[in-house]
Amino acid sequence: MDADLHGVVCFLTSRAFAVNFVANLGGAMGRVLLAFWIERFRARRETKMVYGRILRTSHTELAYLKPMCEHRRDALRAGQSAGTVDSFAVPATRALLINPVVHEQAPYSLIMAITILCGFLDAAESAFREARRLNLLAHEHMSKTLGDQLEKVTSLIAITLEQLDLQLELLRLKKVPDTATQEVSQGLREVLQNSPPSLAGQNSNPNQEGPR
Repeated sequence: MDADLHGVVCFLTSRAFAVNFVANLGGAMGRVLLAFWIERFRARRETKMVYGRILRTSHTELAYLKPMCEHRRDALRAGQSAGTVDSFAVPATRALLINPVVHEQAPYSLIMAITILCGFLDAAESAFREARRLNLLAHEHMSKTLGDQLEKVTSLIAITLEQLDLQLELLRLKKVPDTATQEVSQGLREVLQNSPPSLAGQNSNPNQEGPR
């Protein structure tokens, strides 16, 4: 019994046991750290992908809205009807401002551009609805005012798109429009540019004076 106990004590205090124990412990710790690093890398990559997909939805939305605003701006400055739709809805872009992933990943310049853009879109929408309610869309002064406001909106959209492009390039998610997309986009612009005046614009009296 004493001999067996002595043998166990000698083994536990031997250099070979210490080396094997340290090697096994180090290996186990290394595997744990490696697994932790891999999981962290995977989570960060997934976060980046989600962030990129969110930005791309906003980019598509604003790229669609920009030529519409340009058309309405040009129509107003030419004394033509700007259509009957007063909404500047950008739900995907507004969603960026309340998404924690965006606030975690995006630079302040992008958040600032989106915030200012959404504020100007709200102001433009309110101005159009008020002008339509008072039947002032056909007045030259009001058309110029609304046209100037749409010019600011268009410029802000361009700035925001530039910021989105920079982020998508960093994430390697920027897409170049293919031939089919370019043809559809050109067709939509031609439809907008050649659309007839709205009924509201035809029925309004350009000589009518607004309330003083």
